[in-house]
Amino acid sequence: MDALEGIRILDLTWGISGPAGILLLAEHGADVIKVEPPGGDPYRAYPGYRVWNRSRRSVALDLKTATGKEQFLELVATADVLAESFRPGAMAALGLDYESLSELFPQLIYLSIPAYPSDSRHAGRPGWDALVQARSGEQWEQPGWRPGPIFLASPMPSIGALFLVPTAILAALHAREQTGRGQSVETSLYQGVLAFTTMLWVNAERNQNTGAVMTKTYPPGVHQAEVMKAADGWVQVLPGSARRPGARIQDIFDVPADLAMPDLYKAIAEDVATRKREEIVERMHEDLCQVAEILPTREVLRHPQIIANDMAVVVEDPEVGRTIQAGMPFRLALCPPKAPTPRPAPGQHNEEVFAEDRRPASPTPPHAAGGAHRYPLEGIRVLDFGRMVAGPYGPMVLAGLGADVIHVSTPEASPMTAIMNSSSVLLGCEQGKRSILVDMKSAQGAELVRKLIERSDIVHHNLVKGVAERLGIDHESLRKIKPDIISCNAFMYGPDGPLAHLGGNDSLSQALSGLEYEAGPAEEGNPPLYYRFGHTDTTNALASVVGVLAALAHRDRTGEGQAVWTSLINAATYVCSDVHLTDEGAADPPKLDKAQTGFGALYRLYETQDGWIQVAAVKHQHWSAFCEAVGHPKLAGDERFATAEARQANRQVLEAMLADVFMSQTAIQWRRRLNAAGVPAEIAANTIDGESVLFDEENLRLGLVVETQHAELGRLRQFGNLMRFSDTPSTVLRPPPVPGENTIEIMRWLGYEPETIDELLAAGVVATS
Repeated sequence: MDALEGIRILDLTWGISGPAGILLLAEHGADVIKVEPPGGDPYRAYPGYRVWNRSRRSVALDLKTATGKEQFLELVATADVLAESFRPGAMAALGLDYESLSELFPQLIYLSIPAYPSDSRHAGRPGWDALVQARSGEQWEQPGWRPGPIFLASPMPSIGALFLVPTAILAALHAREQTGRGQSVETSLYQGVLAFTTMLWVNAERNQNTGAVMTKTYPPGVHQAEVMKAADGWVQVLPGSARRPGARIQDIFDVPADLAMPDLYKAIAEDVATRKREEIVERMHEDLCQVAEILPTREVLRHPQIIANDMAVVVEDPEVGRTIQAGMPFRLALCPPKAPTPRPAPGQHNEEVFAEDRRPASPTPPHAAGGAHRYPLEGIRVLDFGRMVAGPYGPMVLAGLGADVIHVSTPEASPMTAIMNSSSVLLGCEQGKRSILVDMKSAQGAELVRKLIERSDIVHHNLVKGVAERLGIDHESLRKIKPDIISCNAFMYGPDGPLAHLGGNDSLSQALSGLEYEAGPAEEGNPPLYYRFGHTDTTNALASVVGVLAALAHRDRTGEGQAVWTSLINAATYVCSDVHLTDEGAADPPKLDKAQTGFGALYRLYETQDGWIQVAAVKHQHWSAFCEAVGHPKLAGDERFATAEARQANRQVLEAMLADVFMSQTAIQWRRRLNAAGVPAEIAANTIDGESVLFDEENLRLGLVVETQHAELGRLRQFGNLMRFSDTPSTVLRPPPVPGENTIEIMRWLGYEPETIDELLAAGVVATS
């Protein structure tokens, strides 16, 4: 049985986050019907759309006509979920907003994906990804090869929202199982930004960290120092990562034995430059050192580990023939993903869909309480055994949905304690949890953990292959204690394949997935560039949340638990899924320029007299309006720039002309002129290390930012709700805990007597903060 069998989703989304997010549900059994206008989605020509809109059926309807609206309402009557990504107010103008439909269809889950929250002051702003990058301040957060904001080649607002879309849908479906009611749900590209900046934008009353603040140009930067050029390509090398007993990096490279960093980095880089990349990787892997090739995205789908993970899937496309596309980033043991089907033609399934026997939307579950349910995951308990970022981040998202999350850590040398003292990383992946410190290797500690497992629904960790088995928290051991348990391992590489035995980190998966190569961009002669947002740590964690919630949807209907796994490299491959392979070569999206300003003359950053402005003149009608706004109306008739293709071919000439023009006024002057002409543009904001975001009182009012009281840091402001639910509001229940803060509270809840607690504390079996 597919995890989401019987769930029908009406997909009215466009862009990246809606189509790619809903694809995760389509290939796990949901019946997805794409509702598009006659002639099809206007962005079908973009390479990623061939991937993101696969595995669904297409119905073409004109919702502005009475007939089209009537047919659409017939579909809504059969649907569990409606997802749309129009500008706020657009669906209301058609009489198809949640308020108009909820009385007719009380079990409908209605998901909206605007650029900004629909009740914020920015709600009417244009929603192109780069504009959200600019307005949110995300472009200023990325160091680059020049001063100033950096255009993000990886569309991070959309990618963050990509995973929040299926998370919100699945959380609302679970809530409906308990209440019998549908509800309005919303996430946004702006909340996609917040998903990536949780570990950067934190403000504490006391002991404010300095570890998250970085210089704006590389070098320096630890991760960037690890990017090294071999004789035949780039590699990402972690010199201090040897795990084989007695192994030293100095034994692999021709460097002095007594060097310390950063001199060690420099010496290794000099030796790497003389060697072939394959030799370096093979030799370092012998000692379990962490290293990865830095690949362009067009090569990723042919990597042996990607193939071993079934992340490269073959899709026979009727338009272009055989393609190789990115597969599903998570795996459910009992509910593997369905074989993908090619993207449908516009309206291909009109006759089929409307000829089907009409089925009502899913009836009220027989066990639904029908009463108050405060949070989407109220009553769900999660044990988090994760380390660093990729493990703890996913359970934090579950905590934000109302789950009771207990982070189980060791009393000795907890890496979390060191992180707490030096940076915001821990704070950015621990919000909403409780914490217990316990020595799982002791008999008494193992018994305590067993009691926790008996009372839990989900176990989540990111342990290297074999470690969970040694600790007794692998799925087979767990299900002997709790037969319906759901477990998830967020690996680095995966459970099988040539690299499965290795550990790793965010920078390695950025290297192997093409993210660093394209961000450089290395193709333009720059070194590859590391994204400082924990890009693949975050996306791996978010993918694990979608996988866990899909398993929970299956358990809600069958009573069966199961194992789930994902990996950093899987998630990284999925976020680069707009690249696919054909027999003619790679279908690549637009490429970043050497100056890291954008994808073309009309979708890029320009420097002004006092800052930078992001332009998004992407529609046909924008061109002439843009020329008028910049004071050069004759450009519109210039044959060199007459079409979008011509403007791209003559990009450098046009950009040089416009660069001089934009330096003639300030950023706010240009934004006002362009907006008045109907040309989307935003000033690239500098948030001053997140302070303008965290102390924006509207963000606080909307729950996008929360203020809590931390046990050691005092008043604490950080990100808030990544999704909003009308019937079962998500909420931040707790500030990040100090490690061990809840040890005694949890032990009392488990039934331990005070005398026993004192004995276990004295013996070092458990510890408090």
